[in-house]
Amino acid sequence: MPKFAKKTDNTGDVKVVRKRLADGTVKEYRYPKKRGQAVRAESSIGTVGHVLSLYYSSPEFSRISPKTRENRRIYLMEMEKLSAKPLRDITRKILIDIRDSIASGRGHGAANGFLSITKTFFGWAISREWVDINPAMSIASLPRGSLPAWTKDAVQQAEKTLDESLWRVVVLGVFTGQRRGDLCRMQWDDIREGFIHVHQQKTGVQLRIPIHPALAANLEKWKGPSPYILTSRTGVPWQPGVLSTAMYNAAKEGKIPKGLNVHGLRKLAATLLAEAGCTTHEIAAITGHKTLAMVQHYTLSADQERLAKGAVNRMETDFWKPQETEK
Repeated sequence: MPKFAKKTDNTGDVKVVRKRLADGTVKEYRYPKKRGQAVRAESSIGTVGHVLSLYYSSPEFSRISPKTRENRRIYLMEMEKLSAKPLRDITRKILIDIRDSIASGRGHGAANGFLSITKTFFGWAISREWVDINPAMSIASLPRGSLPAWTKDAVQQAEKTLDESLWRVVVLGVFTGQRRGDLCRMQWDDIREGFIHVHQQKTGVQLRIPIHPALAANLEKWKGPSPYILTSRTGVPWQPGVLSTAMYNAAKEGKIPKGLNVHGLRKLAATLLAEAGCTTHEIAAITGHKTLAMVQHYTLSADQERLAKGAVNRMETDFWKPQETEK
């Protein structure tokens, strides 16, 4: 179903309208047939759904950036599954169970993201006197390791197993080294004079990334009716959250190694540049990192191997040569 498409189901005295939101989820609205006023299915006063709807329309939520609002909605989708439950009945155990479920399926980073946003939501609910305590506040974050980088073998596997829409993400990610959101926002008009022009959403950095010949050959084949370079199988521009879910499902189905995500392509790009002998400054000119320390973090193993090989090759080894015996 295309983005924002409506599907109507008239049953009894209520007309049900379903809309697909930007993150790919489907939201259900109910309209009393005798009145023109929309009523959310989960709108009973004091329920999770009711208080969430108030939070989404609050000045505090409205003043944050669109990107942050989108991220919060994605994480709070787990709370929306409990829409009919009174907010005061949400316990620490319920939230821990949700956190652990997310961790087992999507990793510790996603679980901690849910926990952080849920703490913020309950803090807002306390300020509006919907609840008296924040059950998420005392829950500890899970230990978070670094996100795994893609490998060359994983890319070769992906070329054979991923559908075309996801394979394009891999190619564009490896050859540009950009974050998930910036990949999704790239448009054909951003390509000019052999460069892809990127305005990074997270940092505000403006980049002109030279187009590698291999990427240029792919771009030539990909051009379609959408203004966006990356689209799903239905031709709809990828949304970051939907793309992550699609990549997670691909890993779950064994099409790519488990644990890999879009961000890991950025790490592979930095690693490939390091293996090619690029300096941290040169790599940062592609990836847009503001601090060289983060680039060094991504490329540590590649730099170590390259430097170690050079050091060993320069090592003096004459004393190991067999000594000539006297005749």
